[in-house]
Amino acid sequence: MHFDRSIKDDFMRLTHNNESAWQFVELFAERSHQLDDIIDGDKSLTDEQLIEAELAWMLALSKNPFYTAHQGFLMPLLIMSCNAWLDANKWEKSEDQVKRVHSDVLKSYYHEVMFAVVYLCGGWKALREFTTLHREYQKDNYHGNV
Repeated sequence: MHFDRSIKDDFMRLTHNNESAWQFVELFAERSHQLDDIIDGDKSLTDEQLIEAELAWMLALSKNPFYTAHQGFLMPLLIMSCNAWLDANKWEKSEDQVKRVHSDVLKSYYHEVMFAVVYLCGGWKALREFTTLHREYQKDNYHGNV
């Protein structure tokens, strides 16, 4: 799984070119995808590599000016995103077809973090424009990763 950077032009326009906001989104999305790949078995890391990656993520997050300025707003969203991902991972293994289908949407709760960043930088109209343009999930397979 990888982070689709094709959203960057719209993101930058609607966040008044807030580079540290983009860096936060990129950092968060990349880490989300890395963890998904590790847990799904698509990527294997040694203990050393795993801890090194976790420390790099924590240090980068703590140094990001956008995150430090808005951590009270963002941290609850990060927590909810992690929770949604865990629920989605269970649902994608369910015998219930509806849960399996909905698991892809639930797993994509991390998009809400990105959308919240657009809102913080650009306000309501920017959020509405961005979600209208980019609230899509993977369409190339029935149970695809998003």
